[in-house]
Amino acid sequence: MDGRVALVPWADMLNHNCEVETFLDYDKSSQGIVFTTDRAYLPGEQVFISYGRKSNGELLLSYGFVPKEGTNPSDSVEVSLALTKSDKCYKEKVEALKKHGLSASESFPVQVTGWPLELMAFAYLVVSPPSMSRQFEEMAAAASNKATSKKDIKYPEIEEDALQFILDSCESSISKYSKFLQASGEMDLDVTNPKQLNRRVFLKQLAVDLCTSERRILYRSQYILRRRLRDIRSGELKALNLFDGLKNLFK
Repeated sequence: MDGRVALVPWADMLNHNCEVETFLDYDKSSQGIVFTTDRAYLPGEQVFISYGRKSNGELLLSYGFVPKEGTNPSDSVEVSLALTKSDKCYKEKVEALKKHGLSASESFPVQVTGWPLELMAFAYLVVSPPSMSRQFEEMAAAASNKATSKKDIKYPEIEEDALQFILDSCESSISKYSKFLQASGEMDLDVTNPKQLNRRVFLKQLAVDLCTSERRILYRSQYILRRRLRDIRSGELKALNLFDGLKNLFK
């Protein structure tokens, strides 16, 4: 609406569905708020809209509900990565990050389908040795999503270390989620009818639902990372065995 903000009565009565692509929009010709369904509905059937491509955490904080586990394709969990102050190049890396609007500690969204290039670039920067100081700027730019080229940057010589660093961060988060869920005990309440639940119990169930869905994403990431690391290490072992075989051959 050209920068203007308006209240839309009854719009909040429309419920969100993660599979729907219909959004509320402003129609200049009728000067009204409209939406066009993206599928056919039967008479009396509930009509849904999308509140946006948001994670379960965003939906809980903004709208007070958590979609059922595995039903939200936009779901993600924030994974925090940070430089270590004992790093010999800590100051240089911090300066490179500052140039691109980043700090020594950043969070990145991880989904069931994988993680963003920015997260991988930040991990490369964290594990990179002093001999790669000329690449610090390139890594920081890629981590900020301000690189001139959006292609996937790769540094094969430190890829194993970067993947292990991400895996350690994911497993640290998994441990925290598991402790919370274990302390919360078994909860499987029907939160679709909050009026029948004590408010505190209702909010705790939502927290459990959110943590369960986010831990699921972390478990999937853990599986992918372990497989990639296994493939890298088995490949290195094969190459080492081949090298030893050739060396013995020419003795």
